[in-house]
Parts: sequence; structure tokens; C-alpha cells
Amino acid sequence: MIPRQHKQEQLSKAYINAVVAHAGHTFSEPQDDYGVDGSMHKIASSANGRRYDSGIVIDVQLKATTDWTLQDDFVVYDVEAKTFNDLAIRFQEDRATEMILAVLCLPQDENEWLSITNEQLILKKCCYWCKISDQSTNNTSSKRIKIPKDNLFSPEAVIELLEKVAKGEKI
Repeated sequence: MIPRQHKQEQLSKAYINAVVAHAGHTFSEPQDDYGVDGSMHKIASSANGRRYDSGIVIDVQLKATTDWTLQDDFVVYDVEAKTFNDLAIRFQEDRATEMILAVLCLPQDENEWLSITNEQLILKKCCYWCKISDQSTNNTSSKRIKIPKDNLFSPEAVIELLEKVAKGEKI
């Protein structure tokens, strides 16, 4: 059986894939992981109805955790310092592909993560997204971040994020 951390990682990939697919776009995973766990691709339609990859892309760093809390209107999570710095450095690159951090917040009890019946598949709790636009941290272990609860990683959020990038706007 795979370790708990690997289960969390696989569930985060399943969540992202399901949400991006429901939004009508695609999610692809890179061959090698250099701080990017996948990319959301905007799928467009031509005048004759043919669908194609528009070239509009947002890279995603995925995290899954049971170590999160709610404070007021924020999800509080301690991201690894090296991950935080990778995202912060990426933000400083003017011509870099836009990138977000997506954090799947799972219940503490592993038995509550997933439930399946003949009627539904339920993955608890949910995923939130943010863009790290701070300067790099000097911390060596972790950096506390606060993600607005409004940043729910949903099909609507995927569509909105990809539309922003398509218009040349920053996330």
C-alpha cells in the first residue's frame, strides 16, 4: 500500500483533473517535476466547431494536506520554504507562464477523505488556489500563507483564471 503522503498527492491530482475537465479544459502532467505538477490548458473552438489547444496555459504546483486551519475568511497553510521560494521566483519572471499554488485541504481522518456510493463519489474537503507574489523567504523549513476562502478551486475559477491569461492580464 502506498504511503499516506502519496495518497494525498494522488487525490489532489484527481481533484484538479476533475475540476479542470468539468470546466471544459485539460490538465496535463509534466514528464519531470521541476516545481510544476501540471498545466491547465485552455481549449478553444474554431469557427467550424473544431476544438484545439489555444496555447493559453497556467502552470500549477499541487499540495495536499491535513495540516491546515480556517482563520476568519482564510485558509492558513504552512508551505515548504523551498516551494514558496520557487513560486516567488517564478512570479518575478516577467515573461514566465502564469503559475498558481493549489492546496487540497483534507480532513484529519483518512477514512473521511473519500466516500463512494452507487449515487456519488465524494472527495472531502476542497482545494483552494493562490498566486505567490511575495518576495522569497529566508525561512528554512516553511512559510505560512493565507489563502482567501473565496479562492475555491472550482470550474468557475478555472474558466476565470484562463480567461484572464487569455486577455493578457495577470492573475
